[in-house]
Amino acid sequence: MSTLLEILINDIVPIFVVIGLGYAFARRTHADIRTVSRLTFYVLSPSLVFSSLVESNVEGGEIAQIAVFVVCVTLLMGALAWITARLMKFNPRQTAGFLLAVMFVNAGNYGIGVNRLAFGADAESRAVIYFVTSSVMVYTVGVLIATGHNGGGVRGMLKQLFGLPQIYALLAVLIVRLTGFEVPKPILQGINFPAQAAIPMMLLVLGAQLANTSIGQYWKPALAGSGLSLIAAPILAFTMAGVIGLSGAARQAAILEASMPAAVINTIVANEFEAEPKLVTGTVVLSTLLSPLTLTLIIALLR
Repeated sequence: MSTLLEILINDIVPIFVVIGLGYAFARRTHADIRTVSRLTFYVLSPSLVFSSLVESNVEGGEIAQIAVFVVCVTLLMGALAWITARLMKFNPRQTAGFLLAVMFVNAGNYGIGVNRLAFGADAESRAVIYFVTSSVMVYTVGVLIATGHNGGGVRGMLKQLFGLPQIYALLAVLIVRLTGFEVPKPILQGINFPAQAAIPMMLLVLGAQLANTSIGQYWKPALAGSGLSLIAAPILAFTMAGVIGLSGAARQAAILEASMPAAVINTIVANEFEAEPKLVTGTVVLSTLLSPLTLTLIIALLR
């Protein structure tokens, strides 16, 4: 029990302190956080991707393993979510929103920060790979799901994918590592500055976004979605990590990332394509609030 309490205090509470500051700021000032959110997404986040991976010790084979893990877990969670949606007799629009909420976790705002606190820099760099892969899944599979209830989706998917700045940061990393090019120190230091600000700003933005959301009338789907995200997903993640052969920091980061609550980006996608955003929002809020209980235990199991 003392170990679990220590994990909760040292690895989870600091994250919620920052989230709480963002929440309090948004509630107090009613500020429009769109500009800050876009700055984080288009500048700080890709800087973090480049800075974390360009000099990391993550090999190509391990990157591929993590990517396969993300794809497998995401699609299997989608299958579980679809079965649950059928049992709860959701209409097509509600099913699309429920799939979004369950399949795509908060790998960026929340997951990277917890990985850094719980397992250090090695796990953080692997968590960044998970985040990038998950982002690609959101803007491909996620967009197709969100638009599937009313047809179409491929054009919107491609537009979203090619507008994803993390993709270009990852391509830059691959070019640097494959060619052996040495990034000039002033440039690398310049990129490191916004990279260091990325995680705290992500958490502040998450708190501010939660300040403008609520569970609302969709508490039953939110509870079902939270159960899948916080209980079923970790069980699946532990199993899949063994099947794929993940070990060490990669195993820790991948399982912990897969166990995160629903991502706020799901609400944005659901709003954009009218895929029952209130249902998605309710799942994001409830799963985030409940997540310290499950993440504490998962961190203990991974140590």
